[in-house]
Amino acid sequence: MTAKTTDGKEIYKGQKIYMPYPSRLGRGSEMGRGPYEKSGLLRETSLPPLKTTKETFEIPYPFKKVQKDGKPSRELINDEIVVEVKLWYVPFGDFDGNEVLFFEEEKKLDLKTEWKWR
Repeated sequence: MTAKTTDGKEIYKGQKIYMPYPSRLGRGSEMGRGPYEKSGLLRETSLPPLKTTKETFEIPYPFKKVQKDGKPSRELINDEIVVEVKLWYVPFGDFDGNEVLFFEEEKKLDLKTEWKWR
């Protein structure tokens, strides 16, 4: 996931990695298909079929300090950002020409109208 200002300046770049359980749950002395299965991962981080998965990215957005009514305040530098999301399948763990792009979307967000307090 990448967030940029409307003039193209990148302000955030983050990623989430999804992978299934290792077949032996990281136990035993024998190796599975490779060292990545011996890493001892015990938390399920794969994408389940036919189930929507939500992810949250917290983007620190640049601001400037201003004075409002004699008190210090923060004001956003720009009210709009462009967010680009890509979902890749990388079978060998590295971008080596075998990766497949499953999903891609780019959306322009207006921070003044789309901001919701949670």
